[in-house]
Amino acid sequence: MPKLFRELRDPETGRWLPKEVWYRVRGAVAVLLSLAVLVGGGWFVYGKVHDAWLAYRTTDDYIDAEGAADVVVEIPQGSTASKIADILLASDVIKTADAFTKAAAADPEGAKKIQYGLYKLRTQIPAKTALEMLLDPANQIKNQFQIPEGLRLSQVLSTLAKATNVSVKSFQKALKKRSQFDLPSWIGKSNEGFIFPDTYNLPLKPNAVNVLELPIAQFNKTLSDLAFEERADALGYKPYEVLIVASIIEREVFRDEDRAKVARVFYNRLEEGMRLQSDATVAYAVKKTGTIWTTDKERASDSPYNTYKHKGLPPGPITAPARKALDAAVNPEEGKWLYFVPVNLDTGETVFSETYEDHQKALEQLHSWCLQSEENKKKCS
Repeated sequence: MPKLFRELRDPETGRWLPKEVWYRVRGAVAVLLSLAVLVGGGWFVYGKVHDAWLAYRTTDDYIDAEGAADVVVEIPQGSTASKIADILLASDVIKTADAFTKAAAADPEGAKKIQYGLYKLRTQIPAKTALEMLLDPANQIKNQFQIPEGLRLSQVLSTLAKATNVSVKSFQKALKKRSQFDLPSWIGKSNEGFIFPDTYNLPLKPNAVNVLELPIAQFNKTLSDLAFEERADALGYKPYEVLIVASIIEREVFRDEDRAKVARVFYNRLEEGMRLQSDATVAYAVKKTGTIWTTDKERASDSPYNTYKHKGLPPGPITAPARKALDAAVNPEEGKWLYFVPVNLDTGETVFSETYEDHQKALEQLHSWCLQSEENKKKCS
């Protein structure tokens, strides 16, 4: 028999001692109750501390990387980290904007690589996870449209209308209120020249304004990258004049290596007081597409864009030049050329000449190439 219970009996008679039993049982119960209070209190305190810790951790940020639900978020072009944070906060992707700006500050190179467009994300995820998802191409929703190089404005607007289901009239109406776009102050009255050719991500809800903002923003970025205004000033021309030169280069040149040379030809002719005699400007004047070759009748046009008839530059661009044409216009190659002509329309081989006599020889080369086959004749017409 256990000692505890032996001590509860009378040693002589073996009978239970009621008082002693009660005292012992009461003491044991008190001990058990004390232990229960301690254990229960411990769990209570642990629960409170745990809840406080979770509350502290989630005050500024979510902690579940799985999130709650799928959500599509649109990041506009040129968005800063703080702007992206506001967008993510509004969509309940992150808990606070401060959490995302801190995550972006911890990975500044990564944050710079976030592209504009549509993203499939999760709601209620940590800011760091949101940043990682924005940097993962697999989460970007590709819905793109392209503005090809060398198109005049009417062709560009038709292309945009087909790609976005926004009417041409809507684009034309938007362009009548150019103050709503961030255009350089030196841009002329024409709407040619700044709807930059490139590939773009379609906005979630496309309209004339938010679609046009994309190529205009890219146009401005390209000008900044090339130090376009500063370089134009160094050449002795106004930025708009150099933009016009770039637009002609875009339509005149076949090969990349010839662009800077063609730019020099145009500047040389302007400085010599010679007419530019660009077939590309005449084609624009008479609304001719598909070719830059022009006839004697077309070159007799009275249009101010006819650089065979009028000295100096045309009054505005004839297309929106791409980056390579803009680059060539502000970085012309050194040379004394006054003439150029392609002598092989398949390869784009071009001959540059300093004298009219040499230019005539180059024209004979072109003429010979055009007569080599019926197919060549078609390309020269």
